[in-house]
Amino acid sequence: MTPMNKSAIIFGAIALVIGVPVGLKQSHKTLNKKTDDVLIVITPHNEAIRFEMEAGFQRWYKEKTGRTVSIDWRIPGSTGEVIRYVDSVFVNSFRLYWENVLHKVWDQSVQASFSNPSMDVSNEARTAFLASNVGCGVDVIFGGGVIEHKHEAAMGQLVDSGVVKKHPEWFCDAMIPYKLAGDCLWDKEGRWIGSSLSSFGIVYNVDRLLDLHVTHHPKQWVDLTDPRFFKQIAMVDPVQSSIVVKCFEMMIQQQMQLLLKQRLEDAKIVELSKEQLHFVLNEGWMQGLRMIQKIMANSRYFTDNSVSTIWDISIGNCTVGVIVDFYGRYQRDILRMKCHSNRVDFAMPKSGSAVSPDPISMFRGAPHPKLASTFIEYVVSEEGQDRIGLKVGSPHGPQWYPLSRTPIRKDFYVDAKRPYMLTPDLNPFASSDDFEYHPEWTAAGFKSIRFLSKVLFMDTYTELSKAWKAIIDARYAGRTEDADQALAVFEDLSTISYDWMLDTLRPLLNAKRPLKEIQLSTALTCKFREQYLRAYKVATYGQ
Repeated sequence: MTPMNKSAIIFGAIALVIGVPVGLKQSHKTLNKKTDDVLIVITPHNEAIRFEMEAGFQRWYKEKTGRTVSIDWRIPGSTGEVIRYVDSVFVNSFRLYWENVLHKVWDQSVQASFSNPSMDVSNEARTAFLASNVGCGVDVIFGGGVIEHKHEAAMGQLVDSGVVKKHPEWFCDAMIPYKLAGDCLWDKEGRWIGSSLSSFGIVYNVDRLLDLHVTHHPKQWVDLTDPRFFKQIAMVDPVQSSIVVKCFEMMIQQQMQLLLKQRLEDAKIVELSKEQLHFVLNEGWMQGLRMIQKIMANSRYFTDNSVSTIWDISIGNCTVGVIVDFYGRYQRDILRMKCHSNRVDFAMPKSGSAVSPDPISMFRGAPHPKLASTFIEYVVSEEGQDRIGLKVGSPHGPQWYPLSRTPIRKDFYVDAKRPYMLTPDLNPFASSDDFEYHPEWTAAGFKSIRFLSKVLFMDTYTELSKAWKAIIDARYAGRTEDADQALAVFEDLSTISYDWMLDTLRPLLNAKRPLKEIQLSTALTCKFREQYLRAYKVATYGQ
């Protein structure tokens, strides 16, 4: 082959790689020609979900109204970035309303109280905000964690879309029950509605497992603590991702429930004494944190983009990762469909991950409230649910992408649809998994888990990783006593007990006192850096 021909092939390949996405983008953009109506939606969802749900909504809306519609997608990034953007715009919008419409003086007390759920109606700013039509310039928030939607609803930034009242036949035990496995699927005041069900699990590269001589595919959270996964876990920054924090919460809940089963035997939770339950929650919290500690020590990096982790696992840069189920199933399904490859698979830990709603909600002051309500209605309708759960090309199914989502309506899981389902054996309403989420145990600690993940494991990552590698090396070298003693130092988390989290850390984080948070963060970071260095020295040099 001549150099010229070789160059032509290389440049041709580059052009193909660049040209295909551009071509696809242009073909998708044909959906967004000038239309009769435009809906503004903010979302952390990927392009596949955005494209398919817009295409389905356009068809459904045309049939219902005779009008054309398009969606103006706002995509600032992860769920955390979406919420930060929305909250900041609400602050600015209400300030303009407070100063220019109500002609009042803006100060820090007004800013701190107007969207504070703990303020009662006697607070002037809070009352004025809840009586206003102040918005953020966006109609709908589509996706993100249920924790965030509940919080936005409590702040008053989400309002009733009217869909629950319009379709009471949907929101009942026979169709979309109020609760599933301990978690609420929709808000009784209509401020947020689950659009699908999500669970959390492990995505992994089968070929890389073989390279590492791992014959047992990771099926449980504890499998990710395997020393062979050192520098092999693709991890999303828990500060940026509610998905990762939710995974960590599931890990802690699993440990609590395992201990609970040991204590209960044939008894029931209500039969436990207060002291027995207190022990279970404290010890389960500690065991869960130690598991997370080793998983973070095995991580190769912390990124703010969950998509990059999936790609790294797919191409073999990393072996495993923690992810929301539809991202894992989507990557598995798209590789099987487009590349005929089984190299990526997904597992949801049995008795270790509960289903959780992926909500959709309407903002206060939505520019197009009727259209927003109609879009939410479509997403929860039978047609919208078919779009997210059926194979590509199926009736009412997606056109291009297998979305691999789990519909929230019970009437999706019927025999007539089974041949068209992406995962015909998946039915969250008929699952035999005995894991039931107990929000009263850990939901209040969600912010605390995020804070501790950063301070204990990310800010100290250099020392954490170095100590963990030294412990692994000592054990492989046969210096078991040194490894055991170093591990005892490494995983001493006694100062951050469950009680301390509830009584000290949680109130501090809820009080929104940045200076105090920084002081605590600095103190804990210094403490655990020194602790990990001690563990490293013990593992390397002995006592």
